[in-house]
Amino acid sequence: MRVLLAGAAVVALAGGCAAQQLQALEPKLELRNAAQQLADAPRAGFTLKVTGNPDDLVAAAGEDADARTVKQLFNSSVTLAYDKGGPGADDDRSSLAATIDGLAGTEIRFVDGLIYAKAPVSELAAKFGASPAEIKELSGGGSDVDAFFAGKWVSIDPSSFPQDETTPSPDQEKAVAELTASATNLLEGAEVVRDSADDKHLIITTSTAKAYGEAKRFATAVEPSLAARFKEAPADKPIVLDLWIDNGKLTAAELNVLQFVEGATGRVAARLEVSEPQPIEAPAGATKVDLSGLAVPYLAGV
Repeated sequence: MRVLLAGAAVVALAGGCAAQQLQALEPKLELRNAAQQLADAPRAGFTLKVTGNPDDLVAAAGEDADARTVKQLFNSSVTLAYDKGGPGADDDRSSLAATIDGLAGTEIRFVDGLIYAKAPVSELAAKFGASPAEIKELSGGGSDVDAFFAGKWVSIDPSSFPQDETTPSPDQEKAVAELTASATNLLEGAEVVRDSADDKHLIITTSTAKAYGEAKRFATAVEPSLAARFKEAPADKPIVLDLWIDNGKLTAAELNVLQFVEGATGRVAARLEVSEPQPIEAPAGATKVDLSGLAVPYLAGV
């Protein structure tokens, strides 16, 4: 009987330990599955915004902070969306839309090999202090570029951009693969726990040393010459990242930026929200713009 009781106690103890291990492992498995599902998704949308109390950010930044600029930041957002279409990259589509201090309408789309762009130029100029005469000068003239300054859609052929033969184009596939590898490495070495008050909320804790190491590994893998820029590692401190997963899908992520400011209080978070995007279509009536004679940023990878 004693042997049976001892055996039962051992089994119960082992079962309890196994249950604790599974409980600790379960949120990490859920996160890994959600991340893989997002990576495999044919289309997705991401909105980046800043949340929290603007006064907390002003207080943390001290004399370097401008309260008006900080409030504009909290009133702005950027949304990136992509649609992989079918096999291969020929039918890939993407878009980037921005709301700037509450003013929507700035957008770039990449559809069927062409770039489409528009922005409420006059309204933005007025918001940031341009005079009526300066705004009128922006939108008047009659050239194809003036359609953009008038807030209309324009189309641009990326092949017309001046090419700098000395600067190789980035390998986007490799960059995505290396970024995925770095995220996986950070996850494997991080502590992942579920919020007891919200079962959709996962709390990830890693460290500045691990994040610095993966940032260096990623940058060096994508462009070896960047390795020289990583010199002195920062002091090792914990980094906490908040994630939300609903029905197996990653829906949001937040990083409290004030955790990096010594003595800061409150919460100001960079928040990324994940959503299903609207169809990305070529806008009708876009004015064709020839930029072959101008030095402009390379936007084909947007």
